[in-house]
Amino acid sequence: MSAELRAERQGDSLVLSLHHPETRHALTAALCAAALEALTTAQRDTDIRAVVLTGTAPHFCSGLHDLDALEALHDCILALRDCEPLIVGAVEGLARGAGAALALACDLLVLAEDAQVQLIDPLLPNRDVGGAQWLAAQLLPRPVCNEAALPGLGLGAARLHQLGVANRLCPPGLSVQTALRLIDGIGHTPNAPRKNLPNPRNADGDLHRHLSAQHHTVTRD
Repeated sequence: MSAELRAERQGDSLVLSLHHPETRHALTAALCAAALEALTTAQRDTDIRAVVLTGTAPHFCSGLHDLDALEALHDCILALRDCEPLIVGAVEGLARGAGAALALACDLLVLAEDAQVQLIDPLLPNRDVGGAQWLAAQLLPRPVCNEAALPGLGLGAARLHQLGVANRLCPPGLSVQTALRLIDGIGHTPNAPRKNLPNPRNADGDLHRHLSAQHHTVTRD
């Protein structure tokens, strides 16, 4: 089965689901391109107040499928940070490497109790794929980042919630519903910006430079 991005409107939210089940939703270039197109559409559609990014159960994203997806992945990470609608990650099961980067780039994060975040991508274990480690370093103490970046280790949902990275925990299978309830509980002022955060994420020059350096290093290798 080929990889696809499933899109579904839920009220004023757009739910985007990564679907590549035989690889636990590993990212292809086409899948990243579809996600980027969907985010661009959401940016232009003023009726969309929020985007929920998830993977079809039981996993979120296991990392990169191939190196051709790397550049498109970087575009997706920057689009998630810049997109005006609120971006809520709904993570079930594994979020590894590129998948961890997608999750950590979201504005809010809902984790199923079985979620596991691992910063190392098996396709490029010596690179910070998608800026997962850079993003984690903005959110977590250094020793915790080091633990999540070690081979075979990672951070579970309960610990990430305890550390303040996850906004909500939920039983497995309910992350999207929990994300939608979280969005519904957020007040909305007519004619106000859709993503009215105290620390907007639309000036990530350091992240852009970091991703560019990672891409150039891989292409040179």
